[in-house]
Amino acid sequence: MVDEEKRRSRTRITENERYMIEHLWNEEHWSQVEIGKKLGYSQGSIGRELERGNVLDYSNMDRRTLLNMNIYARIKYSAMRGQYVAIKNRSKIGTASLLTPDLKELIESWVNVEHWTPEQIAGNVQDVDVSASVIRLWAHKGLIDIRTHKYHRKTTSVEKKILDSQRAREREIQRLRNKLRENGDLVRHSIYERPAAVEKRQQFGHWEIDLVLPRKNNNGLQRDDTALMTLVERKTRFISIIKVRTKRTEDVVNGFKLFWSRYGTAVRTITADNGSEFISWGFLEHVQQDLGVKIYYCSPHAPHQRGTNENRNRKLRDFYPKGTSFENVNQRMLDETAERMNTMPMRMALGNKAPIQVFDPEYKAMQRYKRAYAKKKEKQLVQELLKKQADMQQAKKQSDSNIDDL
Repeated sequence: MVDEEKRRSRTRITENERYMIEHLWNEEHWSQVEIGKKLGYSQGSIGRELERGNVLDYSNMDRRTLLNMNIYARIKYSAMRGQYVAIKNRSKIGTASLLTPDLKELIESWVNVEHWTPEQIAGNVQDVDVSASVIRLWAHKGLIDIRTHKYHRKTTSVEKKILDSQRAREREIQRLRNKLRENGDLVRHSIYERPAAVEKRQQFGHWEIDLVLPRKNNNGLQRDDTALMTLVERKTRFISIIKVRTKRTEDVVNGFKLFWSRYGTAVRTITADNGSEFISWGFLEHVQQDLGVKIYYCSPHAPHQRGTNENRNRKLRDFYPKGTSFENVNQRMLDETAERMNTMPMRMALGNKAPIQVFDPEYKAMQRYKRAYAKKKEKQLVQELLKKQADMQQAKKQSDSNIDDL
């Protein structure tokens, strides 16, 4: 009997059983365990089948909100979709026969030369009629020569030197801000003060900034003083790359001026790390006081708080690997690199759209809003001026009337 149950658990779920799952889950609200016992499958098999046939998409919701939802509201199972996905997955068996010499050369070119990912190739290159998982499978088997380590990075543990609790962090932030106010200096805003709309990427115009440094010598010192300033818009993942001569405040400010001349009208806030080039009073004064743009600073040793910028910096290393000197790199070359990155589709982050496709309509919408707001403010000022003139005339008439009475 036990052997029979084991064999039963290894069989594939049939189409009729999928319709039974659809009824028991959507209508009767049976649990995964109950459905598994009814059909003779494990709870894990039923759970995977529910995920496979789920027709709801909550990718725009954060994890905490999603977990607080009722599981039956989070998963709506479709037997038709489950059957389609199962057949599609089984059709991938034996895909090595689809790999022709021309297709092999094409995929290797897109990955190794153009630095596209398998997801970008599968979704956008017309002559590649296989999925990203098939491309990865061919690479794993050695059938195509691509740098697979770029797409299978191991996560490393990073020591985070932060305060023990959120309350302690807030007290420390308030203490520093009070001290800065007492000294008459500008306030450095913490990332914990950043609005929720910025954190959730709901609003356009919030940028992250960082410096990418050149190669170092055997002593761990930089061979040259140049660096690349990268600024990434959080909602659209649009990147701007500016070359700076050194990390000194004057050169960093000059590099930011070039960025501002190009995209200043698309900037609401900046998020930076605690690098000396960004926490200097000269940079803070130029951006936050002269330009009126608020800067939020991340916690020390917390690069994940600028995850968008870090992701784009890793992609930039495809074009300028670690060990590259930036001395012979000019701004025209960086503009071409930024254009190539901004025209690459991003499957997960942007729904297979390229950053430039999302950036342009967002930018135009922002400018329309600014014009409407300016027009509204101008109308209010005119109304206030007319009201003031009317009040003055009324006061003058009253004064003349009082004089006549005397």
